[in-house]
Amino acid sequence: MPSARSRPGGTLGKFLLGALALGLAAVGGTGTAFAQDRPETSAQSPTSATAPKDPHPAAEGWRQINGTWVQAGSVRPHVMPNADTFAQRQAAKARDAAASPRNNYDLQMTYRGGQDSIGVTTGQPKVYLIYWGSQWGTPGTDPATGDVTLSGDPDGAAPYQQEFFKGLGSTTDTWSKVMTQYCEGIAPGTSSCPPEANHVGMPVAGQTLAGVWVDNAKPAPKAATEPEIAAEVVAAAQHFGNGDPNRNRDVQYVINTGQGLDSDKWKELGYCAWHTFMRSSAGTLAYTLMPYLTDVPNCGTNWINPGARGRLDGYGIIGGHEYAETITDQNASGAWTDATGQENADKCSWIPVGANGGMFNLTLSTGVFPVQTTWSNYDHLCTGDDPVFGNAPLLVTQPCERTVESGKPVDIPVLASDRAGRPITYGAKGLPAGLRIDPATGRITGTTHATGWKTITVTGRDDQGNTQSQTFRAGFFHGPQIGCTPIEQLNDPGFENHTADHGVWNASGYNIITPSTAHQAHSGSTYAWLGQNTATDDSITQWVETTPGYTREHLSFWLNITGSAQGASAPGGPAADTLSLELYDQWSGNYLATVKTWTNLDATDGYRLQSFDLTPYVAAEFGSTVGIKLVAHSTSGKTAFLVDDASVKLT
Repeated sequence: MPSARSRPGGTLGKFLLGALALGLAAVGGTGTAFAQDRPETSAQSPTSATAPKDPHPAAEGWRQINGTWVQAGSVRPHVMPNADTFAQRQAAKARDAAASPRNNYDLQMTYRGGQDSIGVTTGQPKVYLIYWGSQWGTPGTDPATGDVTLSGDPDGAAPYQQEFFKGLGSTTDTWSKVMTQYCEGIAPGTSSCPPEANHVGMPVAGQTLAGVWVDNAKPAPKAATEPEIAAEVVAAAQHFGNGDPNRNRDVQYVINTGQGLDSDKWKELGYCAWHTFMRSSAGTLAYTLMPYLTDVPNCGTNWINPGARGRLDGYGIIGGHEYAETITDQNASGAWTDATGQENADKCSWIPVGANGGMFNLTLSTGVFPVQTTWSNYDHLCTGDDPVFGNAPLLVTQPCERTVESGKPVDIPVLASDRAGRPITYGAKGLPAGLRIDPATGRITGTTHATGWKTITVTGRDDQGNTQSQTFRAGFFHGPQIGCTPIEQLNDPGFENHTADHGVWNASGYNIITPSTAHQAHSGSTYAWLGQNTATDDSITQWVETTPGYTREHLSFWLNITGSAQGASAPGGPAADTLSLELYDQWSGNYLATVKTWTNLDATDGYRLQSFDLTPYVAAEFGSTVGIKLVAHSTSGKTAFLVDDASVKLT
């Protein structure tokens, strides 16, 4: 579900710039119309004629954790909110909708460019299930199915989950076909794939479940943090012998935590599951956190089916949601999302059975399992059936454009997958002197003193003569370089897709993000206007994942400080109005730092670019979700702090 954490009904990616960037599950495909903004009450101040509004209404899921306000179900980019959280937020947004209809869930998804070379799962999808902690009890085996059973699994979630993944790719599996329309290796911003592109692979019945590990040597943490969960993923990759980037190319790991545990505060934050990825020496690892879903009724319990088996409906609905988002956005959020950051399953979350695009029971060779529909650009709606978009027998992933340091050791993995699992032999043309490609593994290694940009073509060939080639650019320069060209981590960085029904940015008021003509945007028509209110602070926040394995974080945005800025304070007196850039840790709710504060005395002549290296402030947070918050405190009400075109990049 919204990827980086599942919604009952999670990248990319975990920082906060004003609001939580979670991919909230949406009622997609229903045609419901919502308004973008309330009518403004005056040209100079949209909120001046209205009474002060509670900035943290409980009806919208706001609650305090460790003294910090967070909004349930909107804490990170790839999360699936539970049904109760989702319904509360939708009802509250609908009540505030006005006359200018717009439905973000009808936006087509576009390709973001790929993260660390990878966009989608192009080979046969492989799922590894990890049952983490001695809380799962003693393992056994179901003699009829061969499934792992666990004495600490009172609802039988583990065998149900295994049967679901075993059955994907059955001849009756129409649901998996929908995801095959998405691809990688195309221009960012593209909304459709040419036939020759490398598409999402169709699962093969009986082969999707690649392995099960009961890691019960010791208890799992009662409330595991994101770094602890990431460490378990690394342990799982080692356990299964997946120590090479190519062995993880089409793989996802599902970390299941036991009954009664509060993994990553899933109960307080109002979500059901999430997915993300991490860098490691074994390549990038895509993974999902799956708590014990029957602990919370609004995570699918008896959502479609009655009785004991229906208690496990969430493991089809939510497990399928996270799986579908991972194969279409494997290194979240680097592949397919809409302009508001919604992934394919987010856009179709929690649509009732019988409604257009609603949940349904999917018949597989291993049984009947409830699933939600997913978004189809092909049909422009939520669906559970589509044509299959096929792939060539052998697929080579296009390496990302990158810069590396001349004279230092180079290690560039070339990734590929063969539909029949045949061995692949690799070759390369255009490598500068000193570099070579290992024909067995595809790794480009060595040291070169070449400088400048080079065009390199890599080729994979199997023993049946199937081949594919990909071309990429590598720049060799003196001094530290950044590897793969970083892609945008923020959703809606230009504030152009904020609506009453969905806001990527967590704004303290509905008119903070506005198209008001009282001021001008830096680009486009919409911007953030902070400092409107004297009764309460104005703020915007977005939560961004500091993906494990990355080491640097960079933030920029355009800022215009205008209005009666100089006149707001007496000459020589203290500043009357301030704007602060603050950072918070999502899991603990703890304040991390104030990076900078501006005042009305810092008036600008138009928009000025603000740029910050956040690494010193968040170095200890990599692997966690960090909130980036801009908050204005106004005494005079005469200063406008205008923000537009923000950006966060990870390297």
